[in-house]
Amino acid sequence: MYKRDAMPYWGGPVSFFRAPQIEIDQVVEGMAIVSGVPIDNGIFSGRPGARFGPRAIREASLHNRVGYDVSPENTRVDIESGLGTRLKGPPKLADIGDFNIYPTDLMKTTESVKQGVNEVVKRGGFSVVMGGDHYVAYPSFEGFAKGMAERKEGLRLGYIHIDAHSDFQDGNSLGGRYHHGTMVRRISENPIISYKNLAWVGLNSSLTIDQHRLKRTNNLKMLTAKHVRERGIAEIMREAMDVAADGVDAVYLSIDIDVIDAHESHGTGFPEFGGITTTEFLEAMQILGSFEALGAIDLCEVAPGWDSSGQTVQIASAGMLKLLHPWIFDTVELSGI
Repeated sequence: MYKRDAMPYWGGPVSFFRAPQIEIDQVVEGMAIVSGVPIDNGIFSGRPGARFGPRAIREASLHNRVGYDVSPENTRVDIESGLGTRLKGPPKLADIGDFNIYPTDLMKTTESVKQGVNEVVKRGGFSVVMGGDHYVAYPSFEGFAKGMAERKEGLRLGYIHIDAHSDFQDGNSLGGRYHHGTMVRRISENPIISYKNLAWVGLNSSLTIDQHRLKRTNNLKMLTAKHVRERGIAEIMREAMDVAADGVDAVYLSIDIDVIDAHESHGTGFPEFGGITTTEFLEAMQILGSFEALGAIDLCEVAPGWDSSGQTVQIASAGMLKLLHPWIFDTVELSGI
């Protein structure tokens, strides 16, 4: 009788980390649910190509999966700590594919993503959205807020933005009010969140005058790439979470891959030099995965066409696996072996 066996990364179905492919109505409480929003609609400047990010990240994650599939007991051992990392069985991870998108209608796509994330969250799923350009964070957050509000009265949320750019513009003459540079401002207008629970990490680009005034007036927590270099990523991430989680029910996390220095992660629409390192990024993802307050995430702006080496996509995939560790792996003690 024919039996399925482990597959190399270039074969078999493509889902994130070979997670089961399910429909939204199959979401179960406590599962991490991966989805994609392959759009460039929110870009008014910078390089296009982030619409190819979700598929590329899924494919990159298969490189990591095969190592576990062919290992004894589906376990890999950290060479420094000696701790084992074992695939959970059954998994707490599933992939629902991409939400409906409408390439010439940003508002219709916006409503689609809101509705999709809402459906995941109200069923108890931990939403993991892959962009697409960073505008995706706005409808994803709105869907998260709506889904959470159906489960909790008097809901309050916090928000962490890991990015070289603040994305806190109110609008401009080229892009209007809805694009990849305005989503945090639009998110901040939701009554379910307040300025005191906003935190930025890794900023490495200038602010407009109105953003600067809001920062000073409201004492906004904007932590830069320089802060990371001076104080270390662990301290910075804990400070950001302390701010975002203060007095709220859950924290939404949004990640732009351009937070990493352009020398290491140039497959993105708006690369910046002087950013954090890949090592710091991966450590940040591991730390964030340990916070119980974390309620949903997105990872955006991976544009694989600008990086022929595939390095940026691999970094994004590795970061997601670090963050989703509690849903994918068990940590096992191997003393005496």
